[in-house]
Amino acid sequence: MVLLCLAAASTFWLLNALNKNYTNIRTNYPLSFVYNPQKFIPLKPLPEEIEINVSGKGWKLLRKYLMLDVRPAEIIIRSLPRQNYLQSSALRPQVAAVLDGLQLNFIVTDTVLFSFDRRVKRQVALQVDSADIKIADNVFIASPVVVSPDSVLFDGPASIVNELPAPFPIKLPPVALDRSFKRFLPLDYPNKSLVTASVPDVEVSVAISPLIWQQVPVTPVVRDHPAETPLVLQPATVTIRCAYAQNNAAPITPDQFEAVVNYATYNPADSTAAVELTRKPIYLKRLTMEPRRVKIQPAS
Repeated sequence: MVLLCLAAASTFWLLNALNKNYTNIRTNYPLSFVYNPQKFIPLKPLPEEIEINVSGKGWKLLRKYLMLDVRPAEIIIRSLPRQNYLQSSALRPQVAAVLDGLQLNFIVTDTVLFSFDRRVKRQVALQVDSADIKIADNVFIASPVVVSPDSVLFDGPASIVNELPAPFPIKLPPVALDRSFKRFLPLDYPNKSLVTASVPDVEVSVAISPLIWQQVPVTPVVRDHPAETPLVLQPATVTIRCAYAQNNAAPITPDQFEAVVNYATYNPADSTAAVELTRKPIYLKRLTMEPRRVKIQPAS
């Protein structure tokens, strides 16, 4: 019997309280941005609520707190905003229109901040820069690098998508390749929370073939020497270290090269001049020459 009395008293008190009018109640109210997601995209998370001060009956306030049939205040974006904020005075009509029985005294939140950009789609070619591929000394890249697919469609804010480089670079792992490479690599691009790509990764194929190395001694000749005096070079020969593919397996011979000592580069301080390689086999893949300068002396 006591419990029934307590329940009845509590119910009466609650009903009485809900029928009272309350003033200057601060509360949060939901906010909704209405825009065409095919045309615009927010650059940061949009605010989901604002703080307001209201008056009204307890029933209306309770319904609001329980979020029962509460319509959010709408900010409608029809064109790209010229400014990235909205002051509370501009929000008052939208908020007052959806309070449904509550009286809006004022909006506590001073400013609502947001940032939108045009949404664009851009097809960009993909490329692996052969100069960036690291390979071992005993191999060479035997054919053009293949990227599949050869392009990607980026979708996102114009200010970001339009700044992506074209062609878009694909980076290989920073290790020296010593054999053919075929692997799926992820697309690495900035602002993935805002920009999407039509594929998450691409397949990159690089054909690698072995090299044959050979050392060849070559005797340089002096050109543009102003005097008739015979000259002696020290050393008398330069060593050319060269590499070629296995399908060009015929040995390299010294007569396939021409090395010239350019007297115009003569340095009196050390009596040396630069050696230039003016002829070589076209099928060589790698080549070094030592020394790059030789000493010139009159013949005794």
